[in-house]
Amino acid sequence: MRDREFLLIVTSVILTLIFSNLSSFLKSFSSTPFATPEIKQAARQLENQSSRKSEPDFWSKIKDIDFDRTPPKTETAKTAKTPIVPPKKPTKKPVAVKPKLTRPYRRFLFVGDSVMFDLGIQLQYTMKQKYNIADTKLEYKVSSGLNRIDYYDWYARTKEIIKDYQPDVVVILFGGNDTQDITDFQGKYRAIATKEWQKAYQERVDKYAKLLDSSSVRKVYWIGQSFSNKFWYAKYFPVMNEIYENASKSSAKIEFISTWDTFSEAGKFAPVVADKSGKRGYVKVNDGVHFTSHGAKIIGDLIADKMAADKILKSPKSPQKKP
Repeated sequence: MRDREFLLIVTSVILTLIFSNLSSFLKSFSSTPFATPEIKQAARQLENQSSRKSEPDFWSKIKDIDFDRTPPKTETAKTAKTPIVPPKKPTKKPVAVKPKLTRPYRRFLFVGDSVMFDLGIQLQYTMKQKYNIADTKLEYKVSSGLNRIDYYDWYARTKEIIKDYQPDVVVILFGGNDTQDITDFQGKYRAIATKEWQKAYQERVDKYAKLLDSSSVRKVYWIGQSFSNKFWYAKYFPVMNEIYENASKSSAKIEFISTWDTFSEAGKFAPVVADKSGKRGYVKVNDGVHFTSHGAKIIGDLIADKMAADKILKSPKSPQKKP
């Protein structure tokens, strides 16, 4: 009795589930091998009826859809772009450039013939009194020059002096004894006032200039001959001055100082000339070559002023007075 009741309950539940979703059941059952043709036809009819019934609902729902509506934009927090600044390079402080200290010129050598004797004495006095320089040396030889090197070899002697004395500055004055015929380096005799003589004397001067240029001397002043009241010297001194100046142009150390116009006035020899203080006096002795003491002072001041302009001579600083 109880088994029968249980069977009825199960059958009722199954039938209830089948009829509540009959279309799904028939559709599933029609695909099984147990379905008869009648059952398969019934399943297709139910499927068509279900489609017709649901189609109006589908299109009514489709009409309610707004296809033009764009989805709302999601606002994102805008972040300000921070410019990328490259790291600053550490700036180096400029290194102060120390000015090069010029080694002072302490030793002065005066070289030449007897005319240099008068000029050298005056230069020594001026440098001592005005610039407080006492380390000077005067080297002269009477009747000598660069012509008669067989009489006195200034090449060899100058090398010895420079080696022993080690001067910073050399002042040269030659020519008073060189206005004569010459024997060149090839041993050939050359008469004065000829082109061959000029060439031979230029070679003499160039050799002496190269000797000085290759030495330890820092500065050389080659003094030209001044105006003379003697026709012989007035004729040849300008030629010799040009030769001295030519040699100085090819040297980095040698500077030519012209004195030709110092004792001239209107193109003629002036026997009386005023010095820097205005004092007038005779400038040369009767031979027309050697200076008087007054003339030596004028030429000496000219040379000293040039060396001062070149920063070779500097006035000593006055001691400061204590308050």
